This record gives sequence, C-alpha cells and structure tokens, in this order.
Amino acid sequence: MKKIILTLCFLLSFVFSATLSEIQTSGVLKVGVRDGKPPFTNISDGKYEGFEIELANAIAKAIFNEKRSGGGGDVKFVTLQTSNRIEALEKGDVDIVITTLTITDERAKRIDFSMPYFSVNLGVLTRKNDNIQRLSDFNTGKKLLVEDGSVGQKYFTQKGFNTVLCRSSNECYKMLKNNEGDGFATDNLIVLSYPILDRSVEVNIKNVGDTDFLGIGVQKGNKELLDIINQTLIDLSKHQFFKDAFDNEINPFYKGTAEKKYFLLDDIYRIFG
Repeated sequence: MKKIILTLCFLLSFVFSATLSEIQTSGVLKVGVRDGKPPFTNISDGKYEGFEIELANAIAKAIFNEKRSGGGGDVKFVTLQTSNRIEALEKGDVDIVITTLTITDERAKRIDFSMPYFSVNLGVLTRKNDNIQRLSDFNTGKKLLVEDGSVGQKYFTQKGFNTVLCRSSNECYKMLKNNEGDGFATDNLIVLSYPILDRSVEVNIKNVGDTDFLGIGVQKGNKELLDIINQTLIDLSKHQFFKDAFDNEINPFYKGTAEKKYFLLDDIYRIFG
C-alpha cells in the first residue's frame, strides 16, 4: 500500500511540458540555454547571443510560422546549469533544451533527443607553465576539474582519474587559474575557446574518448514538438544554415582551429532530406 501511495505521489508531481499546439497557441517557446559558453551561448549586456541562440530562434520561427496567422511568437530563454538541464525539462520549466547537451543512453531514458546538430570529443584545458602534453600525465594524482552532471565527469570518474566537481565551465576555468585543479575536462570545442582569450592556458589533449553528438532535448513523449524540431534541422541544413554559421561565426571565433568535421553534419541530414 505504501509503495502504491508513493508511486501516485510521484505521478501527480510530474509536470508535462507544453505540447506543440499549446506552444503555438500561447506564442511563447521556453528554451533552456547556458551562459558563458561562446560561441554557442553567452549573455552580454543582458542579451543572449551565440550559435545555439540563433538555432533556438530558427526553431521558434518554424513553430510559430506554421500555425500563427500573425507570423510570430516569443522565445523565453532560461539559463540552466549542467546539473539541472534534464530536471528542468522533466518539471516543465522549459519546453526544449539547447545547451551543448550530449546525447547519451542514460539521458535518453529520461528525455527525448532531436537529431544531432554537432559532434564532439572530450578535451582538457591546462596551464601552459605545467607543460601537460598527454592524458597519462594525470596518472600521478593530478586533479581534473569536471562539471557536475557532465559527460566528462562520468568518463573520467569511471577511468579512475582524480576528479573535482565544479558547477559551470567558468567556475572550472577560474578554479584552474587558481591552481585548484591541474586540468579542466569537457567538450573539446568548449575548452578550445579559452586559449583564444587567455594565452596562459592551452589544449594539448583534444580528442579523448568516443565521438559524441549534441542534440536538442524535449520532454519524454512530446512527439509533435520533437518532429517539428527534426524537420527544422533538415530544412536549415538544406538552406546552408550550419555551413554559414561555421564560416561566419564558429571558424572565425576559433581562429581557424575548429575542425569542420565536428560542426557540419549535412551528410546526415541529406539521408533524411
């Protein structure tokens, strides 16, 4: 009897995200994003900017143009941390999540993912003066900073590395600068951004683990919303949205160090388009 009551309480506490038709009727799409991860997302002077912000706006345009005679709607951006992205979807605090969110089997048990829009490996940011060249340099007990709830945390913890948790990329970076860790490990395209602005750090370890893919998260079972997101990704690829973003934003930001293979997944979209 106690188990039944607990189950009912759980079900009653579960809040559903808005359906596609509800979003279209309300004219508001709630999008979970990150801060401090340029060129993907960043907040500057109170304004959200970056590639994932542009992607969110393109998806919102497709959603609202389909049904709203006024031809528009609003995007409400909600800043999330690595540790609460999945929970925010489950609670219905946001309708979709675009937060450099890696597609994993474990996460797919709790939320649904769109087709991938980016591929990544893990990389490690280190201080130049430490001259760390390879992952085996961390076998001596050196500390690896990882974001709580990230793929990097899971990977390096399972491999037996000495990991230290931090709440965000910027916090990990500051802890590295304060000598509270010897490296900061996360998606390679995230850590590669830091040496562009700070010449005292570097990324010699760029391709750790298997290649993973980033996707857009929606609440489990929200099929119509997921379908329009996937169709929008295909349509955007056809109109060179991703290629233009790489040529005009991603590549210039990384000063030519970003590899095209990580960004352009047009070959995947052609299969479906």
